[in-house]
Amino acid sequence: MDAKKRIHRAMPEHGIIQIQEGTTWLLISGAAVEVQGEVASARRYANILVITLQTDNGAVRMVFIASAMDEASWSHFNRILLASQ
Repeated sequence: MDAKKRIHRAMPEHGIIQIQEGTTWLLISGAAVEVQGEVASARRYANILVITLQTDNGAVRMVFIASAMDEASWSHFNRILLASQ
């Protein structure tokens, strides 16, 4: 399987992201996605951010791309998640 397909599988198509700083707790909710948990890891590769959430049901990996958000939101999202490491 190529990288593009893996990224699309791990990326939420739409939803609302809520972040609680400090413990870096994240909630992503939408019509098709509902996941919440503590950020276990976050890595940035160019315009892709890969995070692993520790949920009640185990670890979940999610991918976000820069073009999915406006520049200010992307920058803020990265700052919070990467600072938690």
